[in-house]
Amino acid sequence: MNRFAILILLFASCATPWLAAQQSGAAIDRPAEPNFVFDDDGGKVQTVPKEEPTVASPAPKKLHGGAIMKSVQQVSIFLGSRWAEGGVRAREAGLSDLLANNSSSSNSSALNDLQSYQIKAFRAAPSVDDFSVLSTVNDLAIQHKLVELLANKAIPAPNDSTVYVVYLAPGVNSTIGGSKGGVDYLAYHNIVHVEAGALRYVVVPFSTDAATHRAAAARAYADTAENPNGVDGLY
Repeated sequence: MNRFAILILLFASCATPWLAAQQSGAAIDRPAEPNFVFDDDGGKVQTVPKEEPTVASPAPKKLHGGAIMKSVQQVSIFLGSRWAEGGVRAREAGLSDLLANNSSSSNSSALNDLQSYQIKAFRAAPSVDDFSVLSTVNDLAIQHKLVELLANKAIPAPNDSTVYVVYLAPGVNSTIGGSKGGVDYLAYHNIVHVEAGALRYVVVPFSTDAATHRAAAARAYADTAENPNGVDGLY
């Protein structure tokens, strides 16, 4: 076999896997663990998948070498211009304190989940409205918004109990890595370390079904307390 033919064969053997990878590019790159995706920086993020809108904890859970939160306090941020609309704004009352009304099945399930791991739930801090005009936000944009709100003192600085819950308005599309809100997940939680401290936050795309909306938020909120660093907690 001449040298030119050998070069052709070598090129073909290298190109075939590359072409296959390009053709399968529509597939979402996920970590091995269920209910996790990769974020915009390549880290693992725990989600509430669309197929699992319940707040009931998957069982049994295992501790992966890290710690869980001793207590949690919700700080709600209603992000997007349509939260100013009367019909949409009425939804805020049921989301601002996910554990306030124990008669709700989503509330009691999340609260029971936290109590089973001896995590104390404080009453929620006052919520914040941010009526910015947005169309699509990725996870990095959420982080930048949290830093902006902290700098403006619109939200309290984080402590060991703080969990920021970002509710996106209707029409605001959420993405994280290659995953899309409402398609691949109903909510997710993540963490970023900034000068003010560790920001643990939940992102909840808007759902037309109020019960699903609240249940997804409550599930992600409980997951944050149980897996606060995203990789080494209970899941």
